[in-house]
Amino acid sequence: MTSLTTLPTFRPADSDAMPECFLANVRPEQDVLVAIHGISRNAAEVATRFAAHPAFARMTIIAPLFTPKPFGKYQQLLTRKAGEVASDTALIALLEVLATEHGIATDRVRIFGFSGGAQMAHRFAMFHPARVSHLCIASAGWYCLPRADLAYPYGIGNADGKAQVGPDFLDIPTTVVVGNRDTRVDDSVRQDPEITEHQGRNRLRRARCFVRAMNDYASQHGRKPNAQLLTLPEVSHDFTSCVNEGGLIDVAAQALL
Repeated sequence: MTSLTTLPTFRPADSDAMPECFLANVRPEQDVLVAIHGISRNAAEVATRFAAHPAFARMTIIAPLFTPKPFGKYQQLLTRKAGEVASDTALIALLEVLATEHGIATDRVRIFGFSGGAQMAHRFAMFHPARVSHLCIASAGWYCLPRADLAYPYGIGNADGKAQVGPDFLDIPTTVVVGNRDTRVDDSVRQDPEITEHQGRNRLRRARCFVRAMNDYASQHGRKPNAQLLTLPEVSHDFTSCVNEGGLIDVAAQALL
């Protein structure tokens, strides 16, 4: 039997307003997965890992590549200086172009993110919940907590202490994944007072805090708690190890499909 899986292909960006990306299994009339890399920007590997997994053989895979220029703090959907583009705006532009180019349905997608990509993915879901059907975020360094008393990007509050976003993101089935050994605190784990006070010092504690905060916020708004935490055994903070030794793509398949 011939495999439906295709190796990812590189698609250059049409302009600075959208990212380059890697595409696999691109076919109309099937679901779309957006898989977002961490700060190592290993978009090709991320696309390849998902494309090679049997569970995703009938899913179009889009792995955007957010280069330092022009996407600034892509994890936080923010820009640092003139000429940069917010990563959520850039991703939406890419999805719309690919929808026209390939006849695929990108108006509502499933999203996976690892590390910095997990940061971007959950913030994207908060600000654009209508575009996200399922969310799986792995090994985020820290989170945007669903708290209006904390200013964005630490929480969802604005300068007046009011929520910048509505509660619809709470309806998205959300799976938070982290290695049970992802407790090392080094230069890559931000230790801002606003983060450590409300989320803890390491990624494992922060993941637990975020899931608890999401479900508490859902209960406050009369919504069904939709966030769950899954830990990967015997792995720390490395995408390849999480896949090979922790079964990350298997876990993502359960969460996203």
